[in-house]
Amino acid sequence: MPQSDAIERILDRVGELPAMPGSVAEVLNITNSPDVEMSDVSKIIEKDPALAAKILKVSNSSYYGMKQFVGTIKLALVILGVREVRNIVLGISVFDTMKGADVSMQVVQGIWDNSLHIAGLAKRLTGQFQLGLQGEEFIAGLLADIGKMIMLRELDGEYLQILKANKSSLQRLLDEELNNFGYTHADASTALAIKWSLPTPLADALWSQYPHPDRPLTDATEERLAAVIRLARLANEDDFTSNQAALSTTDAETWAILDGAKSPIAPDQRRSVLATLKDEVKSAPQLAV
Repeated sequence: MPQSDAIERILDRVGELPAMPGSVAEVLNITNSPDVEMSDVSKIIEKDPALAAKILKVSNSSYYGMKQFVGTIKLALVILGVREVRNIVLGISVFDTMKGADVSMQVVQGIWDNSLHIAGLAKRLTGQFQLGLQGEEFIAGLLADIGKMIMLRELDGEYLQILKANKSSLQRLLDEELNNFGYTHADASTALAIKWSLPTPLADALWSQYPHPDRPLTDATEERLAAVIRLARLANEDDFTSNQAALSTTDAETWAILDGAKSPIAPDQRRSVLATLKDEVKSAPQLAV
């Protein structure tokens, strides 16, 4: 779990975070019960036709990797299960809540596309390693960049300039965020997760999505989830077409955890497997934000 004093400082700097939408709170509340009826969950979701339509669009996208077309929320609940549908609801709703910032839709679409790439990679990697997660990896990937939306919302043009100037270097972006504002978009993502009382494993994964000596993966509540999100994040940024070393294949902390998975990837196969999965995700049709 992120250090409470560090998160308090970040929350003070981030500014006013929006409240959780009522429909999301209702879905989270009802799905906390192990005896919840699928019909009750579908009724809540279907009260918001726009949300229901977007859930089906994401569920049927190649990012999510469904093998069967899902045409209704009821069918999605049957095939995916309550927990996975809840996670999709949460990921979509958080992003929709934050995109109210006065920012061009082109910028918002770019962040959404990148979020889907990370989520899609995390989903494929979870299957590759046979981690047995139930959609937590997809929502964590979808929320990995939500901190950028928070910073655009709170810092207006100042952050937009930094985001555009450093779009080709993730490390420079993180350095500039820290130097100018005292926190990074990963910090802001974690702050929102904690503010909304989202599951601790999710907050931990967002907190440790980048290698950092003070944020070891082994501190995470669910270290396999945190490791797969970091791997998806790094692989999404690596250029596998060049001769440059890929950080995703060499981050020892990540592989120390994932090498113990049910179906590990041999060291000499890491680059080719990650490159293939990344190509699959990048070639997926764009989904409108």
